[in-house]
Amino acid sequence: GINAEYMGGFMGTVNGSFFEAPEWVDKSRPAGLTSQTPYYVPSGWWKGYLNLGFFFMSPNLVWFIITIACYFTFPYDLEAAKVWGIDWVLFRVYVHAGVFFVYTGFWYTILYVVKICQRKFKPNDYPSFGRLIHNTWYCLLGTIQMGLLEAIFMHLWATGRIPYISDQEALATPGNIFRMVIWSLIVPIFRSVHFYFAHRFIHIRVLYKYVHSLHHRNVDIEPFSGMCMHPIEHLYYFMSICPSLYFYMSPFHFLWNALHLTISPGASHSGWEDHWQSDQFHYLHHRKFECNYGTSGIPMDKWFGTFCDKLSSASMYLVKEEKEENNKTNQTNFQLSDLLPKLDEFIYGLLSLLIFVVLYFAITKQHGIDSWNIADITYGPIVAFIVSLGPVVVGLFLRVIFRDPMPITWPFQKEKLLGPLGLHLVVGYLLTALPAYQTVSLLLS
Repeated sequence: GINAEYMGGFMGTVNGSFFEAPEWVDKSRPAGLTSQTPYYVPSGWWKGYLNLGFFFMSPNLVWFIITIACYFTFPYDLEAAKVWGIDWVLFRVYVHAGVFFVYTGFWYTILYVVKICQRKFKPNDYPSFGRLIHNTWYCLLGTIQMGLLEAIFMHLWATGRIPYISDQEALATPGNIFRMVIWSLIVPIFRSVHFYFAHRFIHIRVLYKYVHSLHHRNVDIEPFSGMCMHPIEHLYYFMSICPSLYFYMSPFHFLWNALHLTISPGASHSGWEDHWQSDQFHYLHHRKFECNYGTSGIPMDKWFGTFCDKLSSASMYLVKEEKEENNKTNQTNFQLSDLLPKLDEFIYGLLSLLIFVVLYFAITKQHGIDSWNIADITYGPIVAFIVSLGPVVVGLFLRVIFRDPMPITWPFQKEKLLGPLGLHLVVGYLLTALPAYQTVSLLLS
C-alpha cells in the first residue's frame, strides 16, 4: 500500500471497507493510471512511522492478529525440538502451508471466482488453470521451506545455540516488555528494507536468469504469484528472519516475521486496484520489470532512481533487453509444457536440488558429509558456503559455459561498482547469503 499517512482507516481499510480502491486513486481514470508521486514521498512521509500509522492504519495489524492467533493455537514445542523428529517438523510445515493456502486462497476466490471487485489493472487477462497450477506448486515449495526453516530455529533455541525470550519471561521484566513491543514494531519496517535490497540482489543477471525469472513469469499477477518463487529465491527472501539470529528476541517475533513473509504478498499481487492492500506500486514492477524494487512505505526507489509512477509512464531506468521468460505463463494458450527448461536451466535446477540434499545429509550425518575437511575447515562452514553462495557460484559457472550474452551486471550495468551497484551488492549479500551461511554454520556446529 501507499505510505502509511495515506493508507486510509483502521487496519488499512477505506471507509471501513476491505473492498474499495485507496482514497488516492482517481476512479475516473482506468486502473493503474493514477499518479502515485504526490503520495509516495510526501513531505513528512516518515511521520507515519513515528505515530505508528504504519502499524495500526495498515494491513500490518491484520497480519499481526493472525500471528497472535497462530502462536497460541499452534504453539512451539521446544521440548520436542531438542531432538529431530519427523512428527514435530511436519507439523510446522502443515501450519505454514495451511495458513498460507487459506489466506491466499481467500483472496483468489473473492477476486477471481466471486469477482467482487471491478477495477482490474489488465481487464481482459485472467490466469489460466495451467498458470494457477504452476504458481501454487512453487507456493507449496515455499511453505515447506518456511516450515523447515522454522524447525531449524526451534532446534537452535531448544539446544541453547540461540538465546531467546521464553513465553514465561516475555512480560516478566520492563526490559523484556520493551523488547516484545519494539521488535513487534520493527519487524514490518525491517521487512520493507530487507525486501528492497534482497530484491535488487536477485535481479543481478546471474541470479535473475536462473532464479528470479521464474517469479517474473507472472506479468499480470494474481494472489498465488506473490509466493511463486524458485526455491533459491525463497531461501534469500526468507532471510528476513535474520534478526532472530542476531538479537535477543522471542520465538513470537520469528513467527510474526515468517507469516509476514508468506501471507503479505497475497493481496498485494492481486492484479486488482479496488480492494484492501491493492498495490499499484509493485504491480508496475511486474509490468515494467526494472523499477519499484521495494515497497511504497519507505521511498528506497525514489532515493536510488528506480521509481515508476503509473502504467502510462515509461520506466525511468530501463534498458530494453529481451524478456523471453516473462510471458510464458501469461499467454492465452499457455500449456505447462511451455515451461520446459533450457539445458542450462535444467542443470541449475538439479544443482539447486543437490544443495538442499547436501544440507539434509549434513544435518542427519549421512554419507560421510560430517567428515568433510578441506585445509582444516570442517564440514559445517563448507556446507554453509554451499547453501548460501552455491547458487551464485553455480550461476556464474553456467553463465560462462553457456556463454550468456547479457552483461553480468544487467540490468544495472549503467551503475558504478564503486557506487550504487557496489552498495546494493554488499548490502544484498549481508541480508541474504550471509545470514543463510551463519544459520547453517550454527546448525552444524
